[in-house]
Amino acid sequence: MKIGLMGASGAALLMGLAGLGAPALAQERSGQEPSTQVEEIVVTGSNIRGSALDAALPVEVYSQAELEKQGSPTALEFAKSLTISGPTTGESYYFGGPALVGSVNYNLRGLGADKTLVLLNGRRMNQNTANVPSIALARTEVLKDGAAVIYGADATGGVVNFITRDKFVGLEAQGQYKHIRGSKGDYSVGVMGGVGEDRVNLLVSAEYEHRSRLNTMERDFTKASLNPVTGYNPAPWSTLTNLTGWIPRGALPATPSATDVGEWGPAVGGIVSDFTPASCAAVGGRYDNAYTCAYNYIPYYRLVENQDTYRLYAQLKAQITDTMKFHTDASYGKVTLPQVMGSPAQPVSRGPALATGAVNQFYVPITNPFAAEFAAKNGIVGAQGFTPVTYRLFGHGGNPYYSGGDGFGVADRIDNKVWRVSAGLTGELGDLAPFAKQVGYDFALTYNDAYNYNTHADTIGYRLQEALNGFGGPNCHATDLDPSRFGTQNAAAAGKNGCQYWNPFSSSFKGQPVRGLANPNYVAGKENPEDLALWMFDPRAVETLSHNFTADLVFDGRSGIELPGGEIGWALGAQYRSLANRVNVPSAFNNGSIQCEWPSNTTSANGAGSGNLSPTPLPTADPNFRGCTPDAPGPFVLFAPTLPSRAEQSQYSLFGELQVPLFSNVDIQLAARRERFSNDLGATVYKVSGKWNVWGPLTVRASYGTNYQTPPLGVTPGAITVAARTYTVAASNWLAAQFITDANLKPETAKSGNVGAIWQSRGLADGHDFRLIVDYFDIRTKDQIGQVADPNQIASLVFNGAGGTITTCDVAKQPLLARISFNNGCAVGMSGVGTFNAVSTRYGNGPGQTTKGFDIQAKYGLPLGDGDLDIDVTATRVTALRTGPTTLDGVTISTGDDRLGTLNFATFAQAAPKWRANLGVNYALGRQNFRLGVNFVSAVQDERAGAQYGENGKDWVTADFTYRLQLGDDMALTLTAANIFDKDPPPAQEEFGYDPWTGNPLGRTFEIGVKKSF
Repeated sequence: MKIGLMGASGAALLMGLAGLGAPALAQERSGQEPSTQVEEIVVTGSNIRGSALDAALPVEVYSQAELEKQGSPTALEFAKSLTISGPTTGESYYFGGPALVGSVNYNLRGLGADKTLVLLNGRRMNQNTANVPSIALARTEVLKDGAAVIYGADATGGVVNFITRDKFVGLEAQGQYKHIRGSKGDYSVGVMGGVGEDRVNLLVSAEYEHRSRLNTMERDFTKASLNPVTGYNPAPWSTLTNLTGWIPRGALPATPSATDVGEWGPAVGGIVSDFTPASCAAVGGRYDNAYTCAYNYIPYYRLVENQDTYRLYAQLKAQITDTMKFHTDASYGKVTLPQVMGSPAQPVSRGPALATGAVNQFYVPITNPFAAEFAAKNGIVGAQGFTPVTYRLFGHGGNPYYSGGDGFGVADRIDNKVWRVSAGLTGELGDLAPFAKQVGYDFALTYNDAYNYNTHADTIGYRLQEALNGFGGPNCHATDLDPSRFGTQNAAAAGKNGCQYWNPFSSSFKGQPVRGLANPNYVAGKENPEDLALWMFDPRAVETLSHNFTADLVFDGRSGIELPGGEIGWALGAQYRSLANRVNVPSAFNNGSIQCEWPSNTTSANGAGSGNLSPTPLPTADPNFRGCTPDAPGPFVLFAPTLPSRAEQSQYSLFGELQVPLFSNVDIQLAARRERFSNDLGATVYKVSGKWNVWGPLTVRASYGTNYQTPPLGVTPGAITVAARTYTVAASNWLAAQFITDANLKPETAKSGNVGAIWQSRGLADGHDFRLIVDYFDIRTKDQIGQVADPNQIASLVFNGAGGTITTCDVAKQPLLARISFNNGCAVGMSGVGTFNAVSTRYGNGPGQTTKGFDIQAKYGLPLGDGDLDIDVTATRVTALRTGPTTLDGVTISTGDDRLGTLNFATFAQAAPKWRANLGVNYALGRQNFRLGVNFVSAVQDERAGAQYGENGKDWVTADFTYRLQLGDDMALTLTAANIFDKDPPPAQEEFGYDPWTGNPLGRTFEIGVKKSF
């Protein structure tokens, strides 16, 4: 909604009540003449023209001028600095989802980014804000209240509205460079031009941002996990490695069957370790037992990846007639990360063996020359082959091939593109009838398009088995002579004519390459060749294309009904939205074409007298079972296939709004919306808000309303997705988690309330200004869409005995046992370490959550010497954050969790601090500006049982200082020292040793910025 305000002084008062105000107040104290230019204002939260900026809704406003005084923070820095923000994606945090790296999503109230609506000039845009033209912004408005009534679904947590400059004329260029210890630094450049001072104005901008790589070994808080002594961080350690124990096997059975003995033959000896405690420690490992030399994978990762962001923006505004305006804008953003470094290879949670599970999944025949050498070295006689207890293709020693020599992990690639175009007409129809006076209209069409490309590589299990048998590599085409056993069976062709053997033993790698640690078991010439190693990976590339189209039509006007406070205003409107989503998966390994661990053109028997059959998804008790379970697990050792999909959805809504000025000091706003969308779903929501100017400086406001959230587009009932999760009872190892989508998803709903008070007056003396805003919020969601129960919680309830052990194997007593995929079956007293490989849960309508608390904004301004001093505080105190009770399969997973003040590891480390606060002290002295900022985030405790690294958390207090010098009328220089005292982020038992969704790893930084106008 747009209104015109004449004069800066009046606008300053209203903007001050809404949360901006600082520049105008300082201007008046300095005795400067206020501007008389008419400014077009977009008010977030209402469709009625003329709604006051100090209305009943809580809005924070951040002007471009204010952000420049803070050193022009990046989009990620700004999003994470908001005191009402929850965990925010965008940092290089592989473990939180590689595809989210570089994508800045706003998460107001910590309810989830999908519950925060993002707008550009009041129109919908993509959640990924890469195409927001930061150089062209005039201000950012943050509505801290639910707004589904005004904007439709997705606005439960609030609204972020980016508003661009109006009628800019001239040319402006700016650049910034940030020095970061251990990195080449981050930098950005931007240019903007505008023409047209009369009825038509065109604005165009272009920007480029670069982030430079920061390795994990550059920070002490990350390296604290390397030495496995008391008090260390165990999170980045895995017991599933390539230094393992091997079981010597006798002769292969004539016909394989679905047990390790039935397929690989009887054990002819105990576990033979491929390492000693000394050789394990030599490569940085942790000796756990004879078959486990755990490895720390964090040296292979990066705290910040090389990242390039490009933005283009164009905006045209035209005054067509005295009452009609046209606005169109187009924006484009691209985020590219050539590498998001991960582990050298994924852990094996399942493999190509007929028996399910993670153990004994591979077989190395004694005809493999490396197996013969291993047997001779360890004095083993009579073994026909070996099976590893557990395995990982690469671990200790890194992966020297996949990243082309630029790192020793498996790098994902991210390439995201977002573009948007919007066009609209606003104007007036005139007086249609006595009850419809001064009728205005606002018609707009908006189209958003997002293309997301990412890879997330995994090992192809059956190819590894082929290479162990001597039939590996891209140039191996040997004929299979035995259809009763999976894999190529042709002894004469093994290791010849382009066919290669894989060396799975410790002799294959030189050492830990990042830390420079030598492997005492290494034998020169026994390395695995590059082409063979790369042949066993698939990048698992996925392309996701999302489109949405929105048509908005709103009429508003005056009713002709006069009340003591004025005339009743109204608005009526309709909205149509169409959404489409398509997932393309080019690789046959990943798109479901290969349903099982072995391709369909291979065959095997299963027990004496059985036929030779191709693998088909079947229950394990089915006589035709060939190792492929009903979930069609695909050929990878960890991840399930990503099935291509296409989905569409349409939404239609009608809405109305009334502005009722009961008295000169009392306004009430009423709004309701009815929305219908595909699958015969719908929702009716409403909102009531009011403002009362009690007297002079004191105003109180309140609002209450309902909100809703539609099921995500593309969610398919019964669909199974697989992700990696870390399990407490499995020594924090990353294993598989299956999410099975419910068939009866329904919309998520919410109720939200807000009560606030605004005090605006002179301060302690003439020329002083004081403002205080306190708001109480209460949001309660119901039927929240997501994982119904966390896989880590399910595993902890099954392994609920002393030391994380099984207390019963009776499904009647513990129904959750059916959700655990055991390696070798269930046994009472069995530990969770190395005994299961996956946990399944439901994706659907789960428990809701309640969050309550206070938002506080205070500002005091006064003249000081020849300048002006402003002190401002913004804070959020959350007083309650609870989730409702959770049940699954008749078992109470949780009676309700109090998540406030905890790391919330069960919900994937969604930290919930009680306090977030920002203090700013700004002194403006002529052409100079000095600003000191102090940022506070209260400590969160790790709620997991037992002693945890950093379990009590730590308050995080950082200080920033920015100096800005205006060099003439057309140039400004900005110098910023951020995190002046070089404070590390609070410790947490997570892989990087801190919480990347709340803190940042940069430490003290120095930044210089230059802005030039022409």
